[in-house]
Amino acid sequence: MAEVEGLYTALLRAGTAASRRRLQAELGRAARRLAALAETPELLPPPAAGVRRSRRGRRRALAEHGAAWIIARYGRTGG
Repeated sequence: MAEVEGLYTALLRAGTAASRRRLQAELGRAARRLAALAETPELLPPPAAGVRRSRRGRRRALAEHGAAWIIARYGRTGG
């Protein structure tokens, strides 16, 4: 997740078009890796409804949401 956040921040601050294209490609690859990790099924049963989510669970949900947003924004090709 930190890699995706760092690349996105770098992309926002990129100066030249060439560096933006390179960062977009790297961001796309990082987002695909993160999405692949988020897609792997958990071996644990799903938590009971109404149970408060742990910090780890909230961070994972945010990572999944962020990866989905990046893929929707930049596509699966990263370019």
